[in-house]
Amino acid sequence: MTAYLLGNLIGRFVLSYALIWLVMFLMLSRLNWRDAFKRTNHWTGLIATTTTFLVGLIAHGAGP
Repeated sequence: MTAYLLGNLIGRFVLSYALIWLVMFLMLSRLNWRDAFKRTNHWTGLIATTTTFLVGLIAHGAGP
């Protein structure tokens, strides 16, 4: 595994986590950042992060 590929995967996962955290922060936690971290690190938040990550990988691979 090259450093480029590893960096791409880690970066994509971090951005997926940030996107889910932002959704939790704005919609479910009522602008409480600590509650948003708790909700994101719960198993449902981690499933949402992994799903977002995999959808991004699939969408990127399906392109031309």
